[in-house]
Amino acid sequence: MGILETLFGVEDIGKLAKQDIVNDMMKDSKFALSSLILAISESSNPQMRQVLKKELNSALQKHFRLADIAVENDWYHPYWVPNKQVKEDYENAQSIIRE
Repeated sequence: MGILETLFGVEDIGKLAKQDIVNDMMKDSKFALSSLILAISESSNPQMRQVLKKELNSALQKHFRLADIAVENDWYHPYWVPNKQVKEDYENAQSIIRE
């Protein structure tokens, strides 16, 4: 049983569901990183900036791990040219519509 199955308490949540969960977590992770960077840049308190920098470093490590999981499972292709990425997204959307 993998981490997502353990987290959600089921035996097999399926490939597409796993991919969707990881993609959603990556989206949320990117938003958290952006928010932390904004908070650091807006903070005037040096102690607060230090706390936020530690949180940013932790969030970066978690995001990198999520990206590694997605790449290892062939769910994320950061090195593809944009046209190829759009084509795959379109094909995935078409297969979902057909189901």
